[in-house]
Amino acid sequence: MVVVVVMRKGLFAIDVTDLLLTMDVDPLEDTVPPRYAVESDEEDEYNPLEQPTQTAAPETADIKVVGDIAKDRPLIIASGDAGKFWARGAHLGEQMGGVYVNTIAVGLLFTPAWSKSTVLVSEVTTRMPIWAMDRYAKSVIAELLPTSVSLLDTYVAPTYISPEPIPFHVAPVRTLSTTKIPDEISAHTDKLSPPNLIASTSASFLSNLAVEKKTSTLLLLPLSRIQSPLPKKLSPSDVHSAMEDYASWPEDTMSSLHQWLFFLNGDKVQDHPWVNDKKNKIHRTTGSSRKGDIGEGGMYI
Repeated sequence: MVVVVVMRKGLFAIDVTDLLLTMDVDPLEDTVPPRYAVESDEEDEYNPLEQPTQTAAPETADIKVVGDIAKDRPLIIASGDAGKFWARGAHLGEQMGGVYVNTIAVGLLFTPAWSKSTVLVSEVTTRMPIWAMDRYAKSVIAELLPTSVSLLDTYVAPTYISPEPIPFHVAPVRTLSTTKIPDEISAHTDKLSPPNLIASTSASFLSNLAVEKKTSTLLLLPLSRIQSPLPKKLSPSDVHSAMEDYASWPEDTMSSLHQWLFFLNGDKVQDHPWVNDKKNKIHRTTGSSRKGDIGEGGMYI
């Protein structure tokens, strides 16, 4: 490449090819950067107006089991919608105690006179956040020292993973157990198969019971709807929610399940069947009718 240079004494031609080849020239060096590049650079710079991010302190769960409840007995834990619907027809009697999480009533304890099992109806007035589940389960087990445990909860039938789709009206009761399930029950139920999981408080109970080598079996009723996500915070108890049914199951299914829950604990209750009495509502008891120190009134089922 030849460049002509005009000077006072005439014209000069200079070959600058080699000079340009040795120079490191950036053709975009003097151009204005695009807007997105400017904004990207500014985001990395210190902004004195930006407030520092504060890490939230981890939540803690203070668990208290109140009431004069006998230890070293079989335990039935019925949770959520399934627990609420089953308790309506089980005629458990008057609430004798409760389980509180940060002063909020989460579990209702019953000791029906016609059974040797203690019954915990859990999470029918509020839902447990995931950070409180394990501590809740550990505290209940440590306080009541159950000899064996049967549990009742739900699984979501429409999202259940299986080789073939299963319509809800034929979806079976499923089981998850730390031991071999009796033939009387396994003949009428299906196991919860991988990769399906349970993410409720029942899973915390079952895992802790497995570690302690306690005999325990979880019975799962099919649920037709997908539940809302677990709450991040524990909400105050809503007694009115315990009086409403958001799910229901056939009476013959509930009758069999009622017998299984007690049978798993070595308890036969043929003389006390499950009765679908819609008038049998969970209601509060107050004043002198209340037994035990269970907060502001108890429950009667």
